[in-house]
Amino acid sequence: MSVDELTDEEALQNFLLDIDCLDELNIWTVKFNLFDILKISRAEIRHSNMLAWLFDANENHGVGDKFFKKIMQKLVERNSKRKFDIFQILLLDFYSFIIYREWKNIDLLFVSDDEKTVIVIENKVGSNEHSNQLNRYRESIEDTYPGYEKIYIYLSPNGLNPSDTDNWVILTYLDIVDVLSNIMESTGLLPDVYLIINNYIEVLRRDIVDDTQLFEICNKIYNKHKKALDLIYENRVNNDDLIKNILSETLYKLDDWNRIFYDGNTSLRFNTHEMSDYLPLLELSNSTWNNKYPYSYWIQRNDNIITIFFELGGENVPESTLKRMQPIIDYLKPNDKRRKIFKYKRLQKFVFNIDFENQSRRDIENQLISAIEDVLYWERNLLEKIKNNNE
Repeated sequence: MSVDELTDEEALQNFLLDIDCLDELNIWTVKFNLFDILKISRAEIRHSNMLAWLFDANENHGVGDKFFKKIMQKLVERNSKRKFDIFQILLLDFYSFIIYREWKNIDLLFVSDDEKTVIVIENKVGSNEHSNQLNRYRESIEDTYPGYEKIYIYLSPNGLNPSDTDNWVILTYLDIVDVLSNIMESTGLLPDVYLIINNYIEVLRRDIVDDTQLFEICNKIYNKHKKALDLIYENRVNNDDLIKNILSETLYKLDDWNRIFYDGNTSLRFNTHEMSDYLPLLELSNSTWNNKYPYSYWIQRNDNIITIFFELGGENVPESTLKRMQPIIDYLKPNDKRRKIFKYKRLQKFVFNIDFENQSRRDIENQLISAIEDVLYWERNLLEKIKNNNE
């Protein structure tokens, strides 16, 4: 009998009787791994932090400038378009670089005033480019560091092409693994440093790059127990859906308490009493968000980061309401030139850390409530300042 001909019960029974087939995955799942314990194996910002530590020749890892130098050698090897001076790069004093994180939203920025050189790394683990960001980053660097040699690196798991191929060179996490593996073999590392780097290599092979051996084993197990595994997957508890439900139910609770307006039909968007008094509702549900509100607060979640955005919507807004928007724009975005015609205008964001993985449902709710209370406090102060300026 083929796998597809089995009943659900038979498929699950066969899988349980052959449960030892999962033992082949032990080298990826059973071993201690610090990054799994901290739940940061897929967090892009955490990878950037780890790389900043490895690149810093003056850090306490004992690797010196080996990692930095070997990565630059990788880039030189594939520098077919001669985007930078090979000899100048290979002779750089890597100890002279200062490393910045999130400078003007750039993931990694290395600056050496001694060498008159700037190196930029845009790190893409689970996301793609957006909003013409590579050109914006390059323009910021060109304006800030005139006369410096500049190297722009686009880092992704398996060599994703950047939109600006004329200026950005490709680096992959396969390169990172290769360099780190070489360093581990050739360098006498302290035990704790060895553990961290080894754990990091394992995480990259398992979660970031394509590990051929892991793929083959998983494919073999799946083909043998396809029906049972599909059944388990279809009936699993989806953690993202669970967290979204917690967020939604908390917003409903705040609505019940008369703290905000939340109808549940517009994703994780909410409105407030004071802002609705200041910016009256439209007569029809034809705003930017297809409701009656000419503004919106909305919640975005990325891993354990919650961001609450405040936006104005410019579609179908009467002149009187548009006039009331101007002091808000003046205060929050004074250099904005598109004041009269816009679909939406994002003016403020609030960032909060909420540990969804290790906290109780009640703790998550309380932290979200506290975050929204902070937003309401900010809003109250904003409207008070606008009122005082108009008097």
